[in-house]
Amino acid sequence: MTSVRSPGLLETPSVSVRKSPVHGLGVFALKPLPGRRKIGEVGGRIVDARRALREIARSRRIYFVQLDERHGLDCSRGNALGRLNHSCRPNCYLRIVRHRVEVYSLRPIRRGEELVIDYGQTPHRKGMKCLCGSKDCKDII
Repeated sequence: MTSVRSPGLLETPSVSVRKSPVHGLGVFALKPLPGRRKIGEVGGRIVDARRALREIARSRRIYFVQLDERHGLDCSRGNALGRLNHSCRPNCYLRIVRHRVEVYSLRPIRRGEELVIDYGQTPHRKGMKCLCGSKDCKDII
């Protein structure tokens, strides 16, 4: 599909992308963020979910949000919020509304803190090793 939603690399002046202690690049708060508030929307391209899941199963990185049974959001060329890392102890969550992926804070987030979500299930047969380092880490995503 060709529908594109990419509001720019830095959707909000509240976050930035930089090297993450969790994995690769991550999203970090530039200022304190209140709890239970919308941070922004994940940008990307709407794609066929079945095809994307087959490709992701062979990849070590996931830039994809499943929207419904047939559609997904390819975040690989979206905005900063497409770089959210996984944590077994997340401080944010995703909400899908009409093929739009919104990011909300679960609790207040400190300036400089990495924004992380729980990825849920992965299409990888044996899962993926979790690198979050939280004391509640499940070791596998």
